[in-house]
Amino acid sequence: MKILVIGGGPAGASAARLLADSFDVTLIQDRDWDKPCGGGVKSKIFDEYSIPKEIIKHVLDYVIIQYKGKKTKIDLKGKNLSIVIRSEFDKTLRDLAQKKGVKLIYGKFKGFEDKKAIININNEKILFDYDILIAADGVNSSVRKSAGVAEVPKIITHYARIEEYRVNTCEFFFDKELGGDYYAWAFPHENKTHIGSVGESFSSLCNYLGVNIKPKGYFIPTWQENIQMQKENIFFVGDAAGHVMPLSFEGIYYAIKSAEILAYSIKNGLDYTNEWNKRFLKEFKFMKLLEKMMRKPLLRHILIKAQQINKIQSISVDMWLGKFRV
Repeated sequence: MKILVIGGGPAGASAARLLADSFDVTLIQDRDWDKPCGGGVKSKIFDEYSIPKEIIKHVLDYVIIQYKGKKTKIDLKGKNLSIVIRSEFDKTLRDLAQKKGVKLIYGKFKGFEDKKAIININNEKILFDYDILIAADGVNSSVRKSAGVAEVPKIITHYARIEEYRVNTCEFFFDKELGGDYYAWAFPHENKTHIGSVGESFSSLCNYLGVNIKPKGYFIPTWQENIQMQKENIFFVGDAAGHVMPLSFEGIYYAIKSAEILAYSIKNGLDYTNEWNKRFLKEFKFMKLLEKMMRKPLLRHILIKAQQINKIQSISVDMWLGKFRV
């Protein structure tokens, strides 16, 4: 059976790698590039998927949340958060897939013709046939559009890399004027800091940090229930399926997990959507509820202040670590 994977980020590269021991897998990657991403990922992913730890730039055992002029240290119960550069991380995953026998081809998906995928390679149109196509081509998935599947809901974020404001760990800013309905952030990245905000509050964040820089913008999914994850023999994973955790907007971990669930479903003849729902639907719905609550000033105040209570903070971290499910 031939499997064609469009997109070589964490979801696509992982799906290709996990399926290569059983099927003929081809991975299409547009180009090598550094996705605009904070680069935070649960450290356990490296052991779970045998990813070389040499690419980790920072390993963190706590983060800071700021709200109403107060900083609260969140103990992550060990060095459980790693920071990576996405260009290196994604390339490493593609290299691991190739070592498993995946054929990596650089080209751009352009649509369908005669039930085959059109791939532009060096300005030449090549048709690829497949039994299964896996779309891992991001929040603006061209495969979704070409297949006539509704787009994934999304929101704009703005980011920049700066030198003026240095951090030793991840900082999250929850004041509405800095992070809008969501939050703003500052992540350590080698000799620079990666700052950004979800929504339209980036200029306020810059004023607060005392920097002046023009941001770049990109979209991230805003998960909603019933996003279509499959159309016939086309499957969607990662950002292309909206698999970004509500409220936290954590995407790398869930991209790889969605790839694992899909690979398992294909190998065992199971319904991919049902398998994903069994593992993550309750968790995502719970976080979506919290996300909606955070838009109300009083509830935001209560939820964030509650993290100063050791027991509640401990429960929150355990949920993030997956030590228990909602």
